[in-house]
This record gives sequence, C-alpha cells and structure tokens, in this order.
Amino acid sequence: MKAEKNPIPIYLAPLQEYTDAVYRNAHFRLFGGVEKYFAPYLVLQNDGSVKKSTWRDILPENNPDVLPIPQILAGTIDEFVLLANKIKELGYREMNWNLGCPYPMVTRRGRGAGLLPHPEKIRGILENASAIPEISLSVKLRAGLESKEELFAILQVLNDFPVTEVILHPRIAKDLYKGEADRKLFAEAKEICQRPLIYNGDILTAKDAMDFTSRENISTLMIGRGILQNPFLASEINDTSAVAEKEKVRLLREFHAEIYSAYAEKLSGFSHQHIRMIKFWSYFSESFPEPRKAFKKVKKATSEAKYDEAVSQAFRQFE
Repeated sequence: MKAEKNPIPIYLAPLQEYTDAVYRNAHFRLFGGVEKYFAPYLVLQNDGSVKKSTWRDILPENNPDVLPIPQILAGTIDEFVLLANKIKELGYREMNWNLGCPYPMVTRRGRGAGLLPHPEKIRGILENASAIPEISLSVKLRAGLESKEELFAILQVLNDFPVTEVILHPRIAKDLYKGEADRKLFAEAKEICQRPLIYNGDILTAKDAMDFTSRENISTLMIGRGILQNPFLASEINDTSAVAEKEKVRLLREFHAEIYSAYAEKLSGFSHQHIRMIKFWSYFSESFPEPRKAFKKVKKATSEAKYDEAVSQAFRQFE
C-alpha cells in the first residue's frame, strides 16, 4: 500500500490526545502515505516544566518507526527558546510553532491563535529564534483570532524570516471548527506568502483532496480529522488502486488491536484505557458501515469483556 514517493505530500496534523506516538507509529506501519507526522504541542506548565506525558511522546525511543515533527506552544521569547533548546537536545533538527490553537484557555494566555492580533510580538520572538540556528522552523496558524484581516499582517512578518513552511488552517479561531474552511482566503494568502504554504482544513475524502489540489495548484496538504476518520485516506489520495474489502478489515482490526494493547500497557485500569479508546473510536467509527451504532456500543461498555464484545459487534458490520 505504501507508495515510494507521494505525488501529493501529506502531513498528519497534531491533535491533542489523538495523534500520540502510539497512533503515529501504528498508522505509519499499517497504512502509510504520510510524509510527516506532527506531534501534539509541548507547552510549559506553571512551574516551567513540560508535562511528562507530552515529553515522553516525542522521545526518540518511543517513536521507533517514524520520528515526528515536535510542535511548541509558546507565547513569549523565553518560552520559545526554552522549548526549542529542549527539542534540540533530543537530536531534533526541525520543529513547528503553533500559532493556531483556537481554544480560549490557550488564547487567553497569549498562546496559539492568541498571538495572531500581535504581529509585533511574533516578530520579536522570531528575531530571537535566530539564537537557535541548528533547528529549522515551520509555523502552523489560523486565519486570525477574531478577524481574517489579522492573517495578512502575520504573513508579512513571516516573509522576513527563514521559516521553512507555513501551514494555514483558513478559519478564525473563534469559529473553532464551525462552518467551512475558507479556501478562497487560502488562495489570497498564497499571493502574499513567500514561503511554501501548506493547506489544512476539512479534507475528508481522496476525491476532494485531488480535486482541490489540482484546481488550486496546491503541492502539500496537512490532514487531521480526515485521517482519524479514515486511516487509509493518505494512501488513497496518492494511490488509486482499490484495496480489497477483506484486506481493509484486516488492517482496521490490526490497527485497533495495536492501539488497544499499547494503552493497556501504558494506563492503569480499564476506566483509564476506556477513556482513551472512546476518543479513538469517536473518529475511528467513521470507517464502519454504521458509525453511530459502533461508537455508541463501545462508549457504553462498562468492563473489558463488554468492550471486547462491542468491538466484535462493530466488526461484524463488515460481514
């Protein structure tokens, strides 16, 4: 299934509590089609440390199959430099700066999309980033915090720095994931941005990806929810040969089994494991003939035995 070279490079978007090392490594082995896997962001806690679970997530020994691109959530020069140096010490030579997280608990602290109304602050941070020359930087951003007009000032700032890529999700942060991503705005941004501009947002099918990239002359896509709903999506975009239904079901079974087993080892007790698997199934169930039915039974399971039965019933939908 894995193509040696992707005609359309696909990046997996980082989603907190979804695309961790367990998910990324399993997806790479079983489905492929993704050129870069971005890890969910690292952020400093109140005591200046990084949460242990997010730090472990990017350790090279926990990513034996595919090293991710670490992402940072930094709102000040000090936060940026500290996190960048931590990442560099692990041997990474590439990282991503999150200027797109839309959630109020983040933006109120001047992080993520909360920085977008302040291009001068972004400029100041990037000027100091030159003190870390050994690590290249890409940026992921929204169209603005409250107004799309914010985007154009930010792009002018980014043009002044050696940013390797700009990944744009063309929604304003206050809309979260409501409505549709503004593809017309993305086209306008392409006229201004002097760095490679990567599209992110609402790519859910291979046909949409191929039509959109062809029509708008887009070279690279970042996809998040689309791949979570259909793990085959990245491969489907670049390989039109159909995978037999029996083989699809086998891969979905193996994918689930690997992730379930990994969380059983990492987490203590069924309840903690179940919480993580509910998150997984909230998207994974979309790969099934009756998604709502599959997800409902998995979510309601109150024991490991009932969970196993719910999973068995879900896979019987393919029979």
